[in-house]
Formats: sequence, C-alpha cells, structure tokens
Amino acid sequence: MKKGHVVDSSTMKKLIDESHARSRQFGIDFRSRNRQQECLSAAALEARRADNDELLQVVLPHFAEFFDLLSPDEFLIAAIDADGYILHITGSELLKKQYRQRNCAPGFRWTEKDVGTTAISMCHKHHIPIQLTGGDHYCNLAHHLTSSSAPIFGEGGELLGILVVSGAREYTHPHTLYMVTTAARAAERQLRVTRRNKALALHIGFFDKVIESASTGLLILNSEGNIWKINGKGARTLKSDNLEGKHISELQGLLLDIDQLQNSSRRWENKECWVRGERGTVPILYTAQAVLSETNDLLGAVIVFNEMSEIQKLAENIAGAKAHYTFPMLVGRSERFLEAMDIAQKAADSTVTVLLQGETGTGKELFAQAIHNHGARSHYPFVPINCGAIPAELLESELFGYVEGTFTGAVKGGRPGKFELADGGTILLDEIGDMPHHMQVKLLRVLQTAEVYRIGARKPVKINTRIIASTHVNLSKAVEQGRFREDLYYRLNVLPINIPPLRERGSEDILELAMLFLNRGTRVPRTFSHSAQQALMSYHWPGNVRELENIVQRALHRCEGEVLDAEHFALPVKEHVRHVPTGTLKEMEHRLIEATLDETNNNMVESARRLGISRATLYRKVEKMKGTVYAA
Repeated sequence: MKKGHVVDSSTMKKLIDESHARSRQFGIDFRSRNRQQECLSAAALEARRADNDELLQVVLPHFAEFFDLLSPDEFLIAAIDADGYILHITGSELLKKQYRQRNCAPGFRWTEKDVGTTAISMCHKHHIPIQLTGGDHYCNLAHHLTSSSAPIFGEGGELLGILVVSGAREYTHPHTLYMVTTAARAAERQLRVTRRNKALALHIGFFDKVIESASTGLLILNSEGNIWKINGKGARTLKSDNLEGKHISELQGLLLDIDQLQNSSRRWENKECWVRGERGTVPILYTAQAVLSETNDLLGAVIVFNEMSEIQKLAENIAGAKAHYTFPMLVGRSERFLEAMDIAQKAADSTVTVLLQGETGTGKELFAQAIHNHGARSHYPFVPINCGAIPAELLESELFGYVEGTFTGAVKGGRPGKFELADGGTILLDEIGDMPHHMQVKLLRVLQTAEVYRIGARKPVKINTRIIASTHVNLSKAVEQGRFREDLYYRLNVLPINIPPLRERGSEDILELAMLFLNRGTRVPRTFSHSAQQALMSYHWPGNVRELENIVQRALHRCEGEVLDAEHFALPVKEHVRHVPTGTLKEMEHRLIEATLDETNNNMVESARRLGISRATLYRKVEKMKGTVYAA
C-alpha cells in the first residue's frame, strides 16, 4: 500500500473491516456520538488554526472551487490538521448544524480512538485517499452519508493535514474522491511554492544583512557594469547616495573596465584611486573580482574597498602597536628630564630623524609615541620594531616585507614590511644599536633613497615615513669599535635626545612616579610609609622607570593595607647603599652579572633588563665567563 495513492476495492474492504474491529476494541458506541470525544477549547482551537495558518491559507480557496461543482446545501467540506483536529468547516448552516449533532465540528478530534471508522480517521491512520459510503462508517449516525478524504503531505512526506467532502449517500460518485485528491495534490504544490518563496525571501534578506554587516565597502555590478547593490558602508565611504541602477562610470576616478576585469583580474587587486562622489572626493584602496557562470560567462563583478584612513588603522593593528602616550602623560620635574622633554617637543614639529638615547627602562618608546602624537603625522600609523629582539635572518623581511613565492611558507600575495605599514606615519627602530651589520647597510640605503625593496621584488616601493631610532648603546663608541657604521650613525644622529636614568632624576621624580604607579587603576587611594620612601630614594634603580613600576606593582600584591612599607618592596639591602667597587673592570662586570643572575634565578631576559643591556649582549658576555653555565 503506497502512501498517498488510492487502493483497490479488495484492499479497501480489508482496511474497513480491520478498522471496524479496532473501533469495537476502543469501545466506540455505534449507536450514538462519543460524548467523551476530545475537543479543544475556543482558545486552543484558535492557537491550532494559527499554527496551521499556512495550510489554511492554501486549502480554503479550494473550498470555493468545490462549491462551483457541489451544492453547499448537500455537501460539507472540512480541513483537518495532522493530529486529526477539525480546523474549519464550510457548508450551509443547516448542514453544519446536522453534522454537529455527531461532533463533526471545528475543535473535535476525529481519530479512530475518538469516532471509530470514518473517512477522516482512516485517512489519518493510513495516509491514503479514502471514500466511505453508508455502512462503511462504523457509527449508525453516518450510515446515510458518503465521505471522501485525501491527505496533504509536506516536502519530507510528513502528513500536514486532510481534506474531506461529505454529503448524503444518494449523491455518491467516484469523481468526488478524485476531486478531493486532486485538490490535495494542488495544495501540496502550492505549499511548496509558498515555502520556497518564503525561504527565498529569507535568503535574500539574509544576503542583504550580510552585505550591510560587512566592515568594508561592497559594490556589486551586473554584466553591463551597472551598480546592482551597494552596502551602507560603501555609500558612506564614497560620499554618494542612490548609486544603485547607475553605471560604474559615474564614480569618477575609479576607471574600472569590467570586460578587462574578466581577462586580467590580478590587475585590479589593491588599487589606489581618488573617487569623486556627490559630497566630495575620497582616497580608496579597492580590489575588483569578476563573477563568472559555470560556463565562464561574465555575470558581473564585486568590488571591495576601504577608505585609505581605514587601511592605515588596519596597519596599526597588523603592526601590533599604537601611539597612546602624549607629552602631558610623561611624568617628571627634574632639570635633565625637562630638558629632554623640551627637545622632544621641538622635534615633534619637524620631520628630522630623531635618535633617543638612554638606558633600558628609561621610557624611550614613550618619548617616541609622544613625538609622533604631537606632530603632523599623528593621524597616520605609528609602527615600532625592536631591532635587537628579532633574529637577524628575519629582520629584513620584517622591515622590508617580501613578495609571493619568495620562500616556503610565504603568505600568498606577499607581505608588506614595517616601513610600508608606517607609510605617512612614524617608524620606531628600537634598540638600533643591536642591528646586525649587513642590515645597517640596507637601512642606510632606505634613509638615502626613501624607498624599500621587498625581498624578491624587482621594483622599489616609495615610502614617506618619519624615522625615530632609539638605543641604550653608546653609538659613538660602537662606531669606534667597528660595531656600527659611521655613515649610518651620522644619518641617525640628526637630533639626539638623551633621556636620563631614573637614579639621576632625583628623589622628587622617583616618588612622583611611584605614587602614579601605586594608585593607577585602584579605587582606594594608597600611600607610602616614611621607610618605604627612603627605600625607594636610596635604591640604585638599574632597571629605571620600568623596574620602579614592576616593584610597586609587586608590593601592592604583598600589602593588605593602605600604607606600603619598605618590607613590601623586597629590595636587595646591598643595593640600598652605593658601594665603591674594587678589582679590574672585567672582574667587576663579572661580579655584577653573577649577582644579577643570582637575584633573578638565572632569568636571562630579566637580568638583561636590569643590567641595561640586550639579551644577545648578555649571552655573549656569559659565554666568555669561563666555567659557568646559565639557563635561559
């Protein structure tokens, strides 16, 4: 027995007999209606109708078509849901009143357990078209009737509902069952179309939402070059409204040839241009991609673009840094510190190369950020790079970038270097005194020509980048020792700024900085005891401001009250008072390195920071100290 198909007469008789037997087992009274029959309340019925609104919207128009052929005084038409509940009945008022006497009315459930053998209950059970006449019905109250029903299925084959036509048996005709079944199949097709239209509308709506949520500007063109869609971000970037329907040529300055795009797509990657919109001109960076059919016919194109200022912000994110500090944020009142501040402020108004010199931890990068933020390049990227922390073999690709295919693992499309990312802004070459000698030659060329060659590239890239260099190394002595190129030194040493170490800035600056670090980010104000202040002022501070900040933060975790004492700092007692060392210079250096490594549990990074030298320099010195091995 195939679901949804009319069965032959012998099979139908067997199904009717089996249903009658079940009806007796269920205790159905064949002489009267079932007064215990399941029936929905008015509110529950309305809820069911709402749940089946899509089904009713499709089925009810067919009722009118039925009554073009059948009389409402002789036939009643009903819609039943997948659980067997009658949702809607149409017919004359007299006929509906007669049917209600046997509970055939909206809200009543018509399954075999409720009413025994009927066209509705058998169709509900077997999911096939059914026509019952006279005694085929189990109850005597229906023996004068003929009923024809057909199931309505969803796309997955699940039962959605049932259509039924019922009337006096003398009007019995096989065509009635055919008519009901045809209407059910038509309802199924219409439901599929309705659901697909809704799904399509949802997809289109989702597509529109995706376009609008994009963080870049999006333009979608048809094959004629007309703008089919532009998202809000794109319209705002281009300073134009109502672009949809217009030809792409109306965006003056874009100069996109959609036919050429199909044949040479790589030509339209990461192109810069100035687009003249309705409310002004804007510089953008865009990539255009052809959209092709399965047979490679041109369907249109997609243009992804951003304003150049957005690209510059992205450059800051890629570089991993942003200039936060300004001159008012730099704390200090000592004469030497204020002198360095004054020179730095004057340097900010110019474009000359600045060389920041000072021990590790004195705040060289903070000075660099303040110079950048105070100058005309403040709206462009600030890109720092530590020349001493990056392995020599990687430093060149970090500074200058590389083209696609240069080496195994290279990013597709290549990668810009820090100089390109800083274009228009500032690059900080931190710890330049530790730069390998072969890289010093290449950096000198960049300073002379204002252009860089990506690794593997044949053509240079022009750059407009301000350079700030910083180092803890005495570059003039490094030049004398042959460790730093003299010509590069003179190129960098245009405007030198010496940042004093903390121990030379005086107790006033030390306490002011300590109070700043003490109460930064805390809700309850805290202070230092007299002994704590004495300890801070008498300590040598080999790690300078950075060490001061770390020690104050560590003390905060040790102190449970609001007043910090000297004991909370855990400063080495031997460093509270300065002693005059004895021995040769090399012996004193060895003792200092050994003492520092001992204090830091052989932590090379922390030891180098405290000693004011790079980690690479510390490794070299340790290797020369015979008979001693240190862990990294």
